[in-house]
Amino acid sequence: MVVIAQVTNLNFQYALATEPNLTNINLTVNNGDFITLAGNSGSGKTTLLRQLKKELWPVGERSGEIEFEGQPLVDLPQSQSAQKIGMVFQNPDNQLVMDTVIQELAFSLENIGVPNANIQKRIAELVSFLGFQDLLYASVHDLSGGQKQLVNLASVLILQPDLLLLDEPTAQLDPIATKEFISLLQRVHDELGITVIISEHHLDDILPLSNQLWLMDQGQISYQGSVTGGLQAIWEKPALRDFVPDVPHVFLQNGLIQPDQITELPLTVVNGKQLIEQRHWQLQHVRRSINVSQAAPILSVKNVSFQYEKNDSFILEHLNLTVQAGDWVAIVGKNGTGKSTLLKALVGLLQPRRGEIKLQQKKLAKWASDDLFKTLGYLSQTPSDHFSYDTVQMEFFERAQQLELPDPTNIAQEMLAKLGITYLAERNPHDASGGEQQLIALGIILMSQPELLLLDEPTKGLDPLRKQQLGQLLRQLQNDGLTIVMASHDMEFSARFATQCALLFDGEVVSQEEPYDFFAHNFFYTTAVNRMLRSQLPAALNWEEVRV
Repeated sequence: MVVIAQVTNLNFQYALATEPNLTNINLTVNNGDFITLAGNSGSGKTTLLRQLKKELWPVGERSGEIEFEGQPLVDLPQSQSAQKIGMVFQNPDNQLVMDTVIQELAFSLENIGVPNANIQKRIAELVSFLGFQDLLYASVHDLSGGQKQLVNLASVLILQPDLLLLDEPTAQLDPIATKEFISLLQRVHDELGITVIISEHHLDDILPLSNQLWLMDQGQISYQGSVTGGLQAIWEKPALRDFVPDVPHVFLQNGLIQPDQITELPLTVVNGKQLIEQRHWQLQHVRRSINVSQAAPILSVKNVSFQYEKNDSFILEHLNLTVQAGDWVAIVGKNGTGKSTLLKALVGLLQPRRGEIKLQQKKLAKWASDDLFKTLGYLSQTPSDHFSYDTVQMEFFERAQQLELPDPTNIAQEMLAKLGITYLAERNPHDASGGEQQLIALGIILMSQPELLLLDEPTKGLDPLRKQQLGQLLRQLQNDGLTIVMASHDMEFSARFATQCALLFDGEVVSQEEPYDFFAHNFFYTTAVNRMLRSQLPAALNWEEVRV
């Protein structure tokens, strides 16, 4: 094996941090590897990836050695580093700098001094390989999230890198766009021979492509080796078992595959189906109890239409939605179908062109702002929009003071504990990981104890453990009377916790049902367990519901 990158005794601590963020990291990356980097939110995955591209080195104290293709990374000329090591970030919008797709691709080449004649040739070749000729002259601002990530990947690939780093690139993509992106990534690896290191929380689609799994915990590498060996290491620690994807989880949880038979463990839907058929296993479905609210509607949307500009196409058109008090409604749909637009309209940030929105039988426009935002809480897709202060504890303390709550200090500490982020109390919220920022913003919103909570992609950036904790917290709040409306790409989370699911398509809600009816009838917008078991257990949605 030819070593492409070597990390030896790497330690790193951010400039304002009180303790190390990376400790004694030793890693070897072989040419042609496809490596998945997993770990809980805040474990140091993004920090580690940034160490492998010197232009992205964060400010702080660094020791140890990083070599790339046989020479110290620090000595690699900037032009070579820009070309040979590419990186794709979590938020598609953070990487786009030009107005159109073709300008974005040309910009990468112009920056490294490629002659104009070669620029056209490289663009033509890459666009033909990736197959997005129809987007070439489109405005990047009009693209869906999946299309934006495709352009970001293309702008890196056009430099012909040897090493590709990806930091949760599918976190903001819908299930279909995620599978398209992962399939393309497989082609890039298999056909172009590019070495890949990808940080991911959602491991279902990515592990079958990987030849190595790295696990991080508190800034250290706790495991590096084969994928099945990594899953065995996770399974041997019960507190970490939520990291095991749902398909292999079914087999391990029910003792169908023993840890010492780990090499037989299926990682994909098709392999799981085949093994069940070969072994003639008869499985049972244990449904979770879903209490659909019989209360009066807390929110009603009638014939709502919205367009951003007068001559634009309608994002929402004749949309109708009814939410009963005490329900948890998950709204799913493709990137760009208007889920975020709908939530902004429900909170009053956007005014519909036509139609009517009522909160507690009262038109939204007639609510006084102070009363509205005590009754209704809104978590935007960009959690940093909610931050105003230098520490997380100060965010909670000041919000408690604004709401004139008794003993703001104690309330702030209670919220930190409730969300499991006490260790972030003195950290600047902007320095927290993406998943941690989600929890901080949610804590700020929950301070007002709203009756209706609107959540835009609340599980984005959360590791499986935190996702489960968030679901349990929200379920408890729902049991206490909170109504939840959630836009989400996370089918597994929606299937586990929602009491109603709705599909948004072409500007309107085309389906709204309880989860078992909703997912069992879907082919694409459903869970991996449902795809694997629907011939035997048509309504099974998650590993918890499957028994021998």
